[in-house]
Amino acid sequence: MLVPLPDLPENHPTFLKAYAEAGNAKPKGRQPEGTIAALIVAYLGSPEYKRMATSTQATWRRTLDRISEQRGQALVKHLRIDHLRKDIRAFTPGAQQNRIKAWRSILKFAVEEGQIASDPSFGLKAQIGEVRPHRQWTQSEIETFRSQWPMTTAERRAFEVIYWTGARCVDAVRLGWQMVGQDGWLRFVQAKTDGPATCPVRHLPTWAEAMSTDHAQFLVALPQTGMIWIAKGNGAARSVKALSQWVSKSAKSAGLPDDCTAHGLRKARAAALAEAGATSSQIGAWTGHASLSEISHYTKQADQMKILSMERNEKAGNRSQIVSKTDT
Repeated sequence: MLVPLPDLPENHPTFLKAYAEAGNAKPKGRQPEGTIAALIVAYLGSPEYKRMATSTQATWRRTLDRISEQRGQALVKHLRIDHLRKDIRAFTPGAQQNRIKAWRSILKFAVEEGQIASDPSFGLKAQIGEVRPHRQWTQSEIETFRSQWPMTTAERRAFEVIYWTGARCVDAVRLGWQMVGQDGWLRFVQAKTDGPATCPVRHLPTWAEAMSTDHAQFLVALPQTGMIWIAKGNGAARSVKALSQWVSKSAKSAGLPDDCTAHGLRKARAAALAEAGATSSQIGAWTGHASLSEISHYTKQADQMKILSMERNEKAGNRSQIVSKTDT
């Protein structure tokens, strides 16, 4: 049985309670054997699904709920790639990618369970050329946002927390003083990957002193009371979706482009770490990136900037020597 879940952060107590209850809920009636709805119910009980992080399970379940509601009565054995192409046609390219991933997971499961001989989603592709990754904020855009929103505003507080910690919105909504240890470091487990992330809050390590200005802005923006840093006026945590949309709306109000997103601030922090001379391991520990290939993009870009800066300084030094010789 597919049970709707509340639109709250995946780590919110109310959401977790509803999720646990949904997992234990007894179906009101068996889905007809061989239908897509029955396949989805079976997949939700599979080891593959249960191995996913809680937040990932919740995201996939929403997609599978919609598939079951819209296509659940059709028979799995009758599915053809043309049916799937028609199914994804109404979605944006990004949503198409997510829908395709969900279809492939349940159809792979169907093959493994012997319900069908081959996967009809093979060769299914989303539209090309319209999916854009989140863009990294420029330093100019960061300063523009800060100029628009004073330290006393909730918008500025959310901005500084996300920018300094580099946390995804799914994690940023629950960050607070309860996660800061006696040593002054913030530590949390990422909802998306179950991997750790950490960053300094009270004091900067020596290697990070180049980011002291950002650190000072972050500290001033933090609330001194309450547990959650990014909270509503009543102290309640914001939902993940609401936070993401709120940051984008706040950026737009500051006159910034539509693609200035919360996730773009995460990228900007990774870049700032690389430019400050952080190693790949230090960037990964801070942002929670587990893949060195992800981190190498920022370190490579920072190395290129250093090389160009060195060349510029060398040329300036040569000009200075030439002028000096001419004067004498």
